Amino acid sequence: MKIRKENISARVSCALKKIVVDSDFSHREAYELGAKIIASGDAKETLSQVEKNPTSQRTIKEAECKLVEERKHQLEEELKRL
Repeated sequence: MKIRKENISARVSCALKKIVVDSDFSHREAYELGAKIIASGDAKETLSQVEKNPTSQRTIKEAECKLVEERKHQLEEELKRL
């Protein structure tokens, strides 16, 4: 198995990071959970279940929208200060 030396967290979407922050899991626990799912060989099935589940998709979209709204407010405040 070839090990890549890249930063995995840089490739994780902001919405998923926000979901982890808002959950009871730490980032480390979330990565360990993901690694365990991959190691058990269930990653493809789990990923397809998450992608097909409308509730999980809605949760991810809500987190994305919340991040966009927060960024929008930050930019509006910066614009007012200028």
